[in-house]
Amino acid sequence: MVLRVADIARKSKYLDHIIVATEDEVIKRTCEVNGYESRITGRHYTCTHRVAEVSETLESDYIVNLQGDEPLTDPQWIDDMIEYGVTNDCDMVQASRQLEPDEIADDDVVKMIVNNGVVTHMVRTPDIITANTVTQLGLYMYRLNVIRDFPNLDMTFVKHWGGLDTIGFCGKYQVSPFDLKCGKIRAVDRSWHIQEIEHELAKR
Repeated sequence: MVLRVADIARKSKYLDHIIVATEDEVIKRTCEVNGYESRITGRHYTCTHRVAEVSETLESDYIVNLQGDEPLTDPQWIDDMIEYGVTNDCDMVQASRQLEPDEIADDDVVKMIVNNGVVTHMVRTPDIITANTVTQLGLYMYRLNVIRDFPNLDMTFVKHWGGLDTIGFCGKYQVSPFDLKCGKIRAVDRSWHIQEIEHELAKR
């Protein structure tokens, strides 16, 4: 699955350096054997901390984070998001899509609250559903200084509500949602999601 996601990243016309950041030696070796650079990071409680650690060694205007559990990502989404982020001079861009009714009670689906065009909050079980409650996807873009600052930000909500890394940026940086208009897709959050995704890939 990680290799498939790396292959997707390689198809982007804007990404010029692909690195698989991991804490696992098996993943690192697998990536290297298949032609991808991979780096072992320290142990972190969020994947965004891993990205922030690697970003300290890079010289780049922007960093894109594509999570390894998103094998249904379209390379065009990456390029569209980068174009949007650069054109609009964004601190951070968070990919999103429409929230489907059957996902409201699904804790594996992270919901984002968008207010005045920026992400202001994230929840797993919302108490109110409105048109500006959207679904978060595992695709992000940051200015280099923004991702490097992540370890210094308030992690209170991130620690208590695991998997809501983006909320750490809210308040200090403007987090711009980017609607992929992609319909209902999911990441691999549970083992049984693999079969669903394999079925979707077979249809493609």
